[in-house]
Amino acid sequence: MKYDDKIRSKLGLVACLRDMGNGSSRIFMDDVKSNKLELPINWQHDYFYTFTPELDNETIESMMLTDKEFQNIGEVVVARLLALNGRVK
Repeated sequence: MKYDDKIRSKLGLVACLRDMGNGSSRIFMDDVKSNKLELPINWQHDYFYTFTPELDNETIESMMLTDKEFQNIGEVVVARLLALNGRVK
């Protein structure tokens, strides 16, 4: 695909970074549903999925997570998207 055809899956994942107030943060991930397949504008919360262990604010703000921490976040995202779309083998 050379351009964005504006088609999306109806099920997705949203992530947010929450400051825990103690010098650390967590990345929270929730399942969401779109209102339509083409140009979905409204995404609704569907289900809490997971969150990361607490991450040091200074470390995350400087993008200095370890390779393993970055890998874990990526694996969690891809695994959930596969599961949501019925593509788990």
